[in-house]
Amino acid sequence: MLKSMTGFGRTQSKVGKTNVSVLVRTLNSKQLDISLKTPFKYREREHQIRDFVSKKLLRGKIDVNVLIEEKLDSEIQVDEILAKKYFKKLSSLSDNLKIKKPKNWLEILVKMPEVINSGNNLVEDEEWNELFLLVEKACIEADKFRADEGAVLAKDLKSHLNLIEEQLLKVEKFDPERKIQTRERLLKDLKQANIDVQIDEIRLEQELFYYIDKFDINEEKVRLKKHIKYFNDSLENCNNEPIGKKLGFIAQEIGREINTIGSKSNHFEIQKCVVVMKDELEKIKEQLLNIL
Repeated sequence: MLKSMTGFGRTQSKVGKTNVSVLVRTLNSKQLDISLKTPFKYREREHQIRDFVSKKLLRGKIDVNVLIEEKLDSEIQVDEILAKKYFKKLSSLSDNLKIKKPKNWLEILVKMPEVINSGNNLVEDEEWNELFLLVEKACIEADKFRADEGAVLAKDLKSHLNLIEEQLLKVEKFDPERKIQTRERLLKDLKQANIDVQIDEIRLEQELFYYIDKFDINEEKVRLKKHIKYFNDSLENCNNEPIGKKLGFIAQEIGREINTIGSKSNHFEIQKCVVVMKDELEKIKEQLLNIL
């Protein structure tokens, strides 16, 4: 099943005596980029969350937020010693940079890390396991979101690919006419040149065949068909594996064959088909940017 890199998952439950929410948002990115925000007391074990997220979601820009809702009657602790250290350092920085000292010192200091916290920061294994389970559920939900989005994208990709196939059939229809027109044009050019020499008809036929063969597009048509089939087969048989980069490489090969057909054809109707194929391929490439 194809997966998008856009996803969202949210879980909420009580961990110990605290209400905890976990939000996971994912967006497209060439690499894995995890942004993790957790309350201070969970910081020492953040690496476990990061490891799980990287294995579950694999690629993309991933934001994981762990939010806690403290009870109104929970004990609030103020680290006055740390607040004084912040005040001293910030005052010194203000003097050194010759910046006017603020009047709202209290508002600034209470926002500094670890100045204010609620109660005991010791995290028992049971509490951590409950929190980690919430993270797992949020990631699973985000992954399901990705799969649902991927199903929609797969249909869209196939529709664009089908349009390319339709245009290729038109190219095949016009190709015999193109060969005849190419031959007639060459003969006409020779007549207009008014060359007063004896022309060997056999030699002329050989040269015409060589020229027409030089601009033959049969190989490109065959390869284009194979690339389209390979793209479709890859869509059908990805088995939840990351496939976005692979499809991108196949799309490049499809584009190469379309461009060659366009440069060789020298036929108005075929050129029109090539323009449509290029347009559909660009739409495919845009969608592939969001495929896992």
